[in-house]
Amino acid sequence: MFVQGIVLFILLNGLMAQTTFDPASFTQSSCTNNNEWTTWFDSSDPNFTQGELEVTKHIQQLFPKFMCPDPIAIEARTIIDESPTQTGDVFRLTKEDGFMCLNQMVTNFKTKLCADYKVRYCCPTNSIGKPTIPTIPP
Repeated sequence: MFVQGIVLFILLNGLMAQTTFDPASFTQSSCTNNNEWTTWFDSSDPNFTQGELEVTKHIQQLFPKFMCPDPIAIEARTIIDESPTQTGDVFRLTKEDGFMCLNQMVTNFKTKLCADYKVRYCCPTNSIGKPTIPTIPP
């Protein structure tokens, strides 16, 4: 219920980006110099209740050794390596929030199950594996 509320809030308060990268001007070759792509993450499976969610904060919690606290960019693909723009899904992609397939929130798409997606992040090389939440000394 909480996740659905967050998704609905994001849907109502922002446009659904229909691009493979965030920022949209980013490309695979943009992650250079002191930055690198993380491994691909697939932390959930699509369902008719919530759609398909690959949430940045959730991935940071599940995979702290492979993630960074402040990603520079995000890329999304289906697990069979298609661009999200080729699937017909309604989605939103931001490096802060992650990937959200929102078919179940859109009237004409409610009967279409979202594809299964994976995401990866461009991170500063020296920040991968660093804590995402500052620790407070006792």
